[in-house]
Amino acid sequence: MKHPWIGRRVLKTGLAVCLTTAICMAFNLSPTFAVISAIVTTEPTAADSLKKGLIRLPAAALGAFFAVLSAYFFGQTPITYAIVSMITIAVCARLRLDAGTLVATLTAVAMIPSTTDHLFADYVSRVAGTSLGIMISTFVNFMILPPKFGPILMNKVEKMFAMLSSELKLVTTKVVDFEKEETMTSYRTLHHHLSETYKLTTFQHDEWKYRKSSSSEKRSFTYLHRKLDYVYKALAHLGKIGQIRLKKPLSAKERQLVLSFLVSLTNILQDPLHQIHTEHYALARQLEDAMHKKKDATEPIHRLLSELISLHDLTVELEQCTADERRFSLEERAYPSYIFLERLRPSD
Repeated sequence: MKHPWIGRRVLKTGLAVCLTTAICMAFNLSPTFAVISAIVTTEPTAADSLKKGLIRLPAAALGAFFAVLSAYFFGQTPITYAIVSMITIAVCARLRLDAGTLVATLTAVAMIPSTTDHLFADYVSRVAGTSLGIMISTFVNFMILPPKFGPILMNKVEKMFAMLSSELKLVTTKVVDFEKEETMTSYRTLHHHLSETYKLTTFQHDEWKYRKSSSSEKRSFTYLHRKLDYVYKALAHLGKIGQIRLKKPLSAKERQLVLSFLVSLTNILQDPLHQIHTEHYALARQLEDAMHKKKDATEPIHRLLSELISLHDLTVELEQCTADERRFSLEERAYPSYIFLERLRPSD
């Protein structure tokens, strides 16, 4: 699935800038400060816009105040810019206005060149423009183009399973073939992507504090979160496999069994429905038999087979979870269509 060049956040920023500029021109206000504020305060979620907007308004007022004061005493000199920047950052940190530090500092330094002898008028004008930009970006984010995390999260989850299956096959094959290349770097990258994907579920829960949602939508997010949990558990097993160092090569029969199981397992992980066929269960039983023949549980080959069997058990749970959810989606018309692709749905 290709990402569009212009996403919702870009559209929101453009719309916020357009509305802000139009209002500033209508009231004969300088659009510069308002536009800067509109650009830097467009957040991924409406919830963040509301929460951070309440912090950014007083922070911007402080930045404008320090700019006027410094320009009055020191004029428009390099030292003035430095003083304004340092004081604004320090005071925002002291007052715990961290979310507004960037807006406040930009407002302050951008205001210095246009400061005149009419300090109070300058202050009111700049604060009004900055506040307008913050409010317009919040309004656009909350009312006009609210974020939609469902399709984004679904796409991320599919990518996570594709990455997991690829990494699982790569790492296990390297262990089996005695390759000594670093296997944990890509594992850590995968873990990072998983953490970033989890954040999307947090964003959506924040959104639900401010807007209504259907029970089907909430259920679909719970399902996607559970799928991420399966990836998390699978990563734990993958990490253990990557640390295994075999003392002796596998027999030709054992190697073929492991590689055949890997191909079957990765196909299941990449299947949107995670369906397990009879042949895979047969391979899993053979894997268990091979493990039981290894008397020493601390032996590397025993540990490898044990981790692969644990991954099989995890996949069985995943298949059941997916089957239950799909069954519900087919019975519930309001269920989000992006969760299970249309090609997987029976025609009416």
